[in-house]
Amino acid sequence: MILPNKHINIQNSLLGVGGTLLNLISETTTVSLLWNRAKSLPNINGFDRYTLGLDFLFVVGLVKFEDGLLKKVK
Repeated sequence: MILPNKHINIQNSLLGVGGTLLNLISETTTVSLLWNRAKSLPNINGFDRYTLGLDFLFVVGLVKFEDGLLKKVK
């Protein structure tokens, strides 16, 4: 589920979900504002995949959470 394979395409993997979320994050945003933008996207497919995607981005060091805001790491 994290990486794509012959049964899971890139959009439905956590790698793809993370990429989608990363594209939606502007300079800074809140978790709830990002959820409002992402919840209608077909590959997010629910709050559980949204949180797993955010966790994935945090673990690999692409986002950080400071003062209640999500920020891209540059």
